[in-house]
Amino acid sequence: MTRLTVRLDFPSGSWLGDVSRSHPDATLRATETVAAAEGEVTALAVAGTDRAATEATLRDHDRVDRVDVSERAGPATRLRVVAPAPPPHVAAARAVGLPIEEPVTVTNGRATVEVAGDRSRLTAFCRRLTGEGVTVGVEASNTEEDLVLTDAQRDLVLAAVAAGYYDTPRECTLTELAESRDLAKSTCSETLHRAEGRVLRRFVDGEFDCDDREKSGETPFGDDAEPRRERDRTEPVDIATSEP
Repeated sequence: MTRLTVRLDFPSGSWLGDVSRSHPDATLRATETVAAAEGEVTALAVAGTDRAATEATLRDHDRVDRVDVSERAGPATRLRVVAPAPPPHVAAARAVGLPIEEPVTVTNGRATVEVAGDRSRLTAFCRRLTGEGVTVGVEASNTEEDLVLTDAQRDLVLAAVAAGYYDTPRECTLTELAESRDLAKSTCSETLHRAEGRVLRRFVDGEFDCDDREKSGETPFGDDAEPRRERDRTEPVDIATSEP
């Protein structure tokens, strides 16, 4: 079993992508999509400073049939969105029988999705997405037998990446990240530092191991060897399909 974290850039025409790009300060969290007699129903939470405008754009989208408000109070407006077709990631996951960890958070047309399954299903999932015009990039991959980070470290690192903590320039400070995760700043800093150390050690160990084997003529990981880790992770399809 392989766990894969993939970055999705939704294409034009996808209501999740179009609406979130129209309101880049808004955050759309899709928690579930189910098939019903009236269409594909998605439970959606809209957070940000322009929730009303985002909701209006959603109602006007030509691929949305209906929007019902479940709750307006609190930090997010909760909506029930009815559309003729499911969002691309849901359709792809259904087609190959792959569960998606929810919620899926979309900001400015981009989402980070976590999936777990055998390699053939993950490959099929990414290929179906690209066939729908979704740009796919791998952000992390590991197997149950060889996890790099603890659950707490992994969750915090993923949150930091999503918040822009590792962007240049940074979109999120350490203080902001700690507050968003309800952590003390010192705890947040230490957890990130330990996680970064483990990832870098694994990277260095893997690189030197691969280099030594390549010099000796050995294949590092068998007939379907994993590509070098410094490879550009923004490639759309083949990265995802070639990760273990």
